[in-house]
Amino acid sequence: MFDKALRARFIRFHGEGEAHQADFYRCITCGRLMTWKRIRTRDVCCTGRLCKTNPTWWETVRILALPWTV
Repeated sequence: MFDKALRARFIRFHGEGEAHQADFYRCITCGRLMTWKRIRTRDVCCTGRLCKTNPTWWETVRILALPWTV
């Protein structure tokens, strides 16, 4: 139940890709974390070259508690 609530909050703030796509991507040039909401609105930095990644512990806290900072 707790996982479903966190997942719903994540999707509401950051969007969701297709089933085979990762939730998080990182810019290859500057290392900034990108979510699907930013990718779909084409609000990507630098050259737009992204690779899938796992967020750090601090980025995870920011994603869930302070979604406007990602």
